[in-house]
Amino acid sequence: MDLRGRIDATLLRHDVLISAVVEFAERAAREGMRSVVVYPFYAQRLAATDMGIPICTVVGFPHGSQLKEAKVGEAKLAREIGVSEIDYVISISAVKNGLFDYLKEEADLITAVFSGTVKAIIEVPLLSENELKSTLRALESTDVDYVKTSTGLYRPVTSDDVRRIKELTDKKIKASGGIRTKEQAIELVRSGADVLGTSKPFDIL
Repeated sequence: MDLRGRIDATLLRHDVLISAVVEFAERAAREGMRSVVVYPFYAQRLAATDMGIPICTVVGFPHGSQLKEAKVGEAKLAREIGVSEIDYVISISAVKNGLFDYLKEEADLITAVFSGTVKAIIEVPLLSENELKSTLRALESTDVDYVKTSTGLYRPVTSDDVRRIKELTDKKIKASGGIRTKEQAIELVRSGADVLGTSKPFDIL
């Protein structure tokens, strides 16, 4: 299975040289990967040059604890600097307090100001089954393009995570977090993942 077109090559580090990020993006482009995911500081610089690959950045990362209005501001800036996609972390605080209307409002506000591809990171490892169901139900009628399993902060993504999401939503799925081998990547795709986010993109080709 050729995974190249499914991989979001991810370099979410804040302590690297711009030259290293450019080199990473150039290699990802040569390998035919789907996109490059970097922090906004680097995304602004990549988007200013034709890298030959879509540039994605993050919003509300990594905990999603910002107010929805702050995330809207980040999404607007992402649009203004010319990135193609954003991955935003939903409000886990809203989930834990049963405020699922807040999740829908947040998604609607973000997608209203950013016309590119939007992925909502739902942090599956932190959610109960009922919270997962309610979260996906809240996002289902929004213009979010993908549901993303997690940031990778808590544990690696599993095939079961992907299957559970697949059963509960018609949204496309991005699996992310601890993807290190081609075998693992293939299993995630077979479980229903459309896109794979990994900081080890060249190791799983």
